[in-house]
Amino acid sequence: MDRKKFLRQNLLIGGALAITPSTLIAKTSTNQEAVFSSELILEFVLAAHKSFDETKKILEKYPLLLNCASQFKKGDFETAVGGASHMGRRDIVDFLVSKGARLDIFNYAFLGYDDFIKKMVTDYPHLLHSYGPHGFTLLHHAQVGKRTELVVWLQSKGLTEKMLKGVFG
Repeated sequence: MDRKKFLRQNLLIGGALAITPSTLIAKTSTNQEAVFSSELILEFVLAAHKSFDETKKILEKYPLLLNCASQFKKGDFETAVGGASHMGRRDIVDFLVSKGARLDIFNYAFLGYDDFIKKMVTDYPHLLHSYGPHGFTLLHHAQVGKRTELVVWLQSKGLTEKMLKGVFG
């Protein structure tokens, strides 16, 4: 076989191999513009409030639900890990975090990252009176997480409310 023929054949074969995977991926991928229904997100978030088994079952079927948020009232957003945190469900929180759930300051208060919470509140004092899902405060999350030292510290800074009522109307 001469050099030109060899190069031409290999370029054709190489080009075909380069195109084939993207063609296969395009045919087998799901519609990236489709979104989960609000009902399915709500089902997952509510499951994480109370049932490890149901949370696991739903997440196994729909792994991309992990960081979805449900909106209960205007502006009252909650993820599964957020619901599990304010309900004191360490088993569910640990499971969701092991799957890559994104955490916020309320989850960190529940989990016992006391130094992190103290640093954040010291650097950004307005966070002391911030509210999480349904108006639950850092104090509530620290209490359900049994973070006694953090509870005392938050109270010494002036946070006495476990829930800020009327935040969402």
